[in-house]
Formats: sequence, C-alpha cells, structure tokens
Amino acid sequence: MIGLKRSFDPERANYLVNHPSVRPHVGGDVSAAIDLAAFVAERQNVFLDGEHGGFAFTWSAPRTYEVHTFILPEGRGEWAAEFAELARDWMGDNFADHLWTRVHPEAVNVRNFTLKAGFKPAGTNTLDLGAGPVAYDLFDWRPECQQD
Repeated sequence: MIGLKRSFDPERANYLVNHPSVRPHVGGDVSAAIDLAAFVAERQNVFLDGEHGGFAFTWSAPRTYEVHTFILPEGRGEWAAEFAELARDWMGDNFADHLWTRVHPEAVNVRNFTLKAGFKPAGTNTLDLGAGPVAYDLFDWRPECQQD
C-alpha cells in the first residue's frame, strides 16, 4: 500500500523540489534553489508526501488548488500513478472541489501523467517563469468530471 501524509517539513519539500531530476522542470532560474519553507508554513497550502516524492497544492481560491509535482526517478511510473490518484482523492475528500495544473507544451510525459490522473484539458495560459513567456497547457479536475 502506498503511504501518503500531509507534511509540514520544509526540508523534505526543499529536498524534493531541488532534486537534480526535478529542479530543471519546475521553472525559473534552474541554477537557483527553491525554498518552499513559506509555502509549507502557510496552512492554506497542502504538501502531500510519499516515499518517492510529493505534490504541492497551492491555494488559488476557496476549495481550489494548483498542483505541482515533485516525483523522484525511482517513483515514476506505476508508483506515481497510484500516488497521484490517492493524493487527488485525498484532496477532494478534505480540501478541494477543483484542482488544476500547468504543463509545459513539450512535456509529453507530464501531459500523459496528468491525463492518467483524471485531469481534463482546460485551455492554455502564457506565463514567464524566468526563461521567457511560455503558453502552458492547463488541466483541471473536479469530482463530477472523474472518469473511472
């Protein structure tokens, strides 16, 4: 069984987001470390941790969260798919009626992972995370839109 817990540990969150296999895909200046201490301390945000990675759910609006994925290489594949489903359902049961995420247009593996987790395409949004503007693909999940 896959374990999942809500974590308030900034060291664990920072380890995951700054891991060499994760950091280049998070955005911004990849030579600079990201510090998630303030994110983890903010009780409106949710960091769900598992054996091979985690998800950061950033509060966007009441019961609406943006999802950020930090999965280490050893967790990619079957473990990540199960963990994503568990995390999505846990958020739906406890905090969220709407989850959404941005996917870089060239990240086909992330797009497939997002769709497998039950998210639906929801348009595009241009954002500059430090390397110039990119039209990210948006995906969202709502309990009533689930496909089993």
